[in-house]
Amino acid sequence: MTDPARPDRPDTQPSAAEASSEGRRWLTPVLLSVLVLVPVGILIFSNLDATEVSWAGFRFDQPLWVILLVTFVAGMVGGKLAGWGWRHWRKRRKRLKEELQVLRKHAADNDPAGS
Repeated sequence: MTDPARPDRPDTQPSAAEASSEGRRWLTPVLLSVLVLVPVGILIFSNLDATEVSWAGFRFDQPLWVILLVTFVAGMVGGKLAGWGWRHWRKRRKRLKEELQVLRKHAADNDPAGS
């Protein structure tokens, strides 16, 4: 039977190193999340006082932890959107370069002057 995850290697079991690596694939994201979320949590929950916020002509009182949490989430969303935009721009740029190369090659092949 062919392993669907490994179509190039039918009927083979992963090596011990591969199995160990795949078994710990979750470890890095968990550690990074803990390294980010613990200090953010400490910051948020050590600032429980209310404060006045002025934004876009509105004034309201909110607990500081709510403001910090909203700011953190907005930063995460903004970072994800910026990353998506960057990847989209790079893919589009690569595609346009490839299309330009094909067009130039096609124009050179069909050039009757042979320049």
